[in-house]
Amino acid sequence: MSVISYLRVSTAGQTVENQRQAIAAAGYEVEREFADQATSGTTAADSRSGWAACAQYLRDGDTLVVYALDRLGRSTVDVLTTINTLGARGVRLVILQQQFDTGTPAGKLALTMFAAFAEFENGIRKARQREGIARARAEGGKYQGRKPKLSAEQQAELRQRFAAGENRSQLARDFCIDRVTVHRYCSVT
Repeated sequence: MSVISYLRVSTAGQTVENQRQAIAAAGYEVEREFADQATSGTTAADSRSGWAACAQYLRDGDTLVVYALDRLGRSTVDVLTTINTLGARGVRLVILQQQFDTGTPAGKLALTMFAAFAEFENGIRKARQREGIARARAEGGKYQGRKPKLSAEQQAELRQRFAAGENRSQLARDFCIDRVTVHRYCSVT
């Protein structure tokens, strides 16, 4: 029976160190740690490399310690699927911040309810963001969105070179963008 930890942060500017320290302060001696850096909680668990490795490693009788419920994910369905899969494999799940332990029926119930609230909160945040963008646009186009990766001159050069038959991969390297961005710029008429 091993103690395993899973850590996740959403952006490159964040670190998992606080989560690591909280798990240690709670008295867990972690034998193996898995992490996803700069990975959104809205990304399905199976699509996260750190989580996939963790799930593959876990064995019957292991305890998985996670700092907070939202580290597992932001989708109720995804989180519940993860919890059910762990339970079926005989893995005990402990979530420190919410003080849940799937080793108890009350812990399972509370975890299910909090997963639903986490998804609800995420939906409200997205709705507020859309409303703010719409309001900014209505107020004279204050919201501009993401700045283009290339200037107008670079875009013109890129289109010209693409039309002349240059390789998309080479153009991506020359302009320090990826191939999808080359395609997007060159498909605009």
